[in-house]
Amino acid sequence: MQTSHRNNIYPRTPNMPYSQLSLKEAAAYLHISPDQMEKLAREENLCSKYIKDRPVFSKCVLHDWLSQKLVGGQAESIDRFESAINRGDDTAPEQDVLFLSQFITPYTIDPELNAKSKSSVLRELVKLAAKSELLTDEVELLELIEEREALCPTGLVRGVAMPHSRSHSDYLILDSFLVIARLPDPIPFGSQDGELVDLFLMPCASNDKLHLHMIARIALLLQKTDLADELRACTTATEMAETVESIEKTFTER
Repeated sequence: MQTSHRNNIYPRTPNMPYSQLSLKEAAAYLHISPDQMEKLAREENLCSKYIKDRPVFSKCVLHDWLSQKLVGGQAESIDRFESAINRGDDTAPEQDVLFLSQFITPYTIDPELNAKSKSSVLRELVKLAAKSELLTDEVELLELIEEREALCPTGLVRGVAMPHSRSHSDYLILDSFLVIARLPDPIPFGSQDGELVDLFLMPCASNDKLHLHMIARIALLLQKTDLADELRACTTATEMAETVESIEKTFTER
């Protein structure tokens, strides 16, 4: 089983250094044409402001919008958005490649997370992340995750949530990894279907692009496989890690 991601076959890609983007830069960030970007900006109200009648976009807003589309979308829309972010990106995972499995380690998995509220779940997830020894600042990560939850809850459907931060840096996350946890008793977490949540998958990425790829693969596995139910049937961290790899292997062989 792949339990180490230190020899990552997907090298780090630098984040776009500017937080404010022109129309052309925003289009490049989303891998679409400027004309498509202009139309999308109107339809989704993505423009942050205008300078000399030219639209300016916040990279954080664009990233939030795209990650929300991936997290909350149906399988078809996830495929569409994943294709968009993969276009022209030589680090993008092929659909027949075990991608998510390389970020799995039993050290960041807890099948019986000790938490009884949303705030305590987030704290315990960050503590799990720290066990990877790839996190440089627990306080900062917790603040980023709480900020994301305040913006829009990351509860999905069928008792699953995908907490994550809005920004990503290889100074905070030295190398990407995935946190998985299950609660003995489900709690309210702002789910899209109003159901209580007991299963959490938290991608911790060192850059924005890899973060989106991780979210897209998690979302597809949740939509197209029995990943959630299979993880709930596990009793140990090792079993959960092996289950992710087994499920993803089956998915890539379709």
